[in-house]
Amino acid sequence: MNLNTFFKRLIDLAFYLMVPIVVFFPGTILYVLMFPEQTIINVNIPYVENGFSGKALLFSMGFFALFLLFFAGLYQMRKFAGLLLKNKLFSQEVVKRTHKTGTFFTACALGSLIFIGINSLFSYEGKISVTFGSSNFNLLLFLLIVGVLFLLLSDAFKKALAIKEENDLTV
Repeated sequence: MNLNTFFKRLIDLAFYLMVPIVVFFPGTILYVLMFPEQTIINVNIPYVENGFSGKALLFSMGFFALFLLFFAGLYQMRKFAGLLLKNKLFSQEVVKRTHKTGTFFTACALGSLIFIGINSLFSYEGKISVTFGSSNFNLLLFLLIVGVLFLLLSDAFKKALAIKEENDLTV
């Protein structure tokens, strides 16, 4: 199996594992809102000490919005991997897909960092702790790096496409 096929299969696996979360998360939040005393779903959301309040709903919706940004980035990356398999590396579609992937991942990472900062101000009396090892901060920083990398790839593909078109005209 070549590397492009392996890359595409890994992205497809991650994408399809996230689909149930996208589909069922809003319904789960509605269920918890309508039945706050339920014991079927273990809720591990801040601000639910006295039931599912407006803060908990805001936290959940913010988290879901950031997850949707990540999911959209993964969807664009999936489309990009499909173009790699078809050997359409130097096309306007690749430029568009890599740019969208980078934009979604960068927005997700920056939004998550802001979200974590705001959440820590409200839930931990303004104390922010940084842990060493594999922490959420490290993962978000890595996601930011991946997002910027895809933006750089988009720019490189755009330049390569322009050179290819210019070369096609001179032949």
